[in-house]
Amino acid sequence: MAKIRPLSSQLSYQSSLFSQKARRSLRRREHYVMNQPTQIVSLVFLAACLGGCGTTRWSDTPRTATEQRLISNAIDESVNSIDVSPLAHQKVYFDTSNIDDSVQQKYLISSLKYHLLRNGCYVLEKKEEAEYVVEARAGVIGTDHHDLLIGIPESSLGAGIPGMPASLPEMALYKKTNQLGEAKIGLFAYHRTEGNLVWSSDTKISNKLAKSVWALGVGPMQRDGTDGPIRWAGEAPPQLPKLAMPALSVPQFARKDEPETPKYEMPELAPPPSELDSGKVSIQPAGNEIPVLK
Repeated sequence: MAKIRPLSSQLSYQSSLFSQKARRSLRRREHYVMNQPTQIVSLVFLAACLGGCGTTRWSDTPRTATEQRLISNAIDESVNSIDVSPLAHQKVYFDTSNIDDSVQQKYLISSLKYHLLRNGCYVLEKKEEAEYVVEARAGVIGTDHHDLLIGIPESSLGAGIPGMPASLPEMALYKKTNQLGEAKIGLFAYHRTEGNLVWSSDTKISNKLAKSVWALGVGPMQRDGTDGPIRWAGEAPPQLPKLAMPALSVPQFARKDEPETPKYEMPELAPPPSELDSGKVSIQPAGNEIPVLK
């Protein structure tokens, strides 16, 4: 027979169970609140690691590569057009005092010296040991810049108007920028001791052109002053793959009973008889007389 508890004991037992559940819930909440900052910091650190990025430092030289290439190509073409063969196998001293302040002077001096050596000149370091002095002169070593714009150029008309931007952007239907590199170089030689002029080259002028074109805001399409292909925004345009076309064989239609066409052969022509054998020319035994036709 089951033992029946009194009502008061049942109420006290239920209240004790409720208090135990409440205490456990309170402890779990306190534990969550105490650990919440740690969880937030961990999530922030994890997001920072996953979302990190790297940076690269970019810099430009004082003179662009296009400008240096235009000038060096113009120097090469001008120097190579100078004929220094009259100075071959001669002891010369190369005087560069007049081109020491030129643009890209080291490249210019080295190109001229190499041109002399390649053509058989003996370039000596001491002036006293040379027989001739070769002096270089450079009239032009530089670039020009030309711009053409069809459209509305950039302006600051909206600077004093409320609600308008300080500067209006450029709106170009067609825009072209040309940069011209030019070199004007000459050489002459004189005797070291006597001082008289022994050789002089004509002044050689050479220029190289780089172009950039924009059309309807798209571009630039560039040509860098060499014989290379047109570049698109500094990169070579994509090349379409070449498709190999299969060779087509044309069938030959002929009747079986049709005879083959004989090949025509040219007959051999007999050599014409010489006038000497025919007796039309009489040869004189002596003297320089012209043969007389009979």
